[in-house]
Amino acid sequence: MSQFKNLLKADIIKLKSTQMLWIHLYIPILGLIAFLSYYSYAPYSSYSKVSAYLEVLCMVFPILIGIITSMVSDQEYMAGGFQNILISSETKSLSFISKYTLFLLLGILSTILSVAGFYLGFSLMGKNNFPVNMYLAVVGILIGGNMFEYVLHFFLSFRFSKGISIGVGIVESLISALFLTGMGDGRWPFAPCAWSMRFIGSLLARYQNVNFVDPDLHLGINICIFGTVLSFLIMLIWFTKWEGKKAEE
Repeated sequence: MSQFKNLLKADIIKLKSTQMLWIHLYIPILGLIAFLSYYSYAPYSSYSKVSAYLEVLCMVFPILIGIITSMVSDQEYMAGGFQNILISSETKSLSFISKYTLFLLLGILSTILSVAGFYLGFSLMGKNNFPVNMYLAVVGILIGGNMFEYVLHFFLSFRFSKGISIGVGIVESLISALFLTGMGDGRWPFAPCAWSMRFIGSLLARYQNVNFVDPDLHLGINICIFGTVLSFLIMLIWFTKWEGKKAEE
């Protein structure tokens, strides 16, 4: 446990030499300013405004995850070809857990800022018809629904390149938007990038008292939980055997 704490502390210190922390602060703040400014005079209903904002958050997540994981990968590579995390199998496994924990902490920070900021700003406009409990649930869905994405892009960034990771993130964002429509019916539970989008859609429908239940909701929740746990375990095993080589080398 002490070794894990030291690794996590070291990873946090490394943030000072990158823009990762600022990215997690600037993007939510700029997004809030843009959306709240537009919503101050836009003629749409409160439901449409909240729904559109949360949909954009879901779409941005895969791209942001791709960028962040690739930045960490490049940082470790430039620091000596991943030598700091290739000392031993135990060190490699703890390094993965440490970096994954850091990713989640940054994601939680960014998500809370985005969702809480919107809740406060929209409430001050007198246009918020949703309770704070719904926004808390949104935070949980955004983090829980994207835990698989962190594992996936961690692998893409460390095994391949930042171009692959970011490119996949862009494609996933497009897929999540497409799967919000009827095109995703019956398919979205098998597309991790669409999980948070669909979960939040069902949540909003519930708070709007809409008489609709996504027939694939329970299947999606089960696949999300199982897939996330399984991917983490597989990634942990792979990382302990990884020798620091990239496909581009």
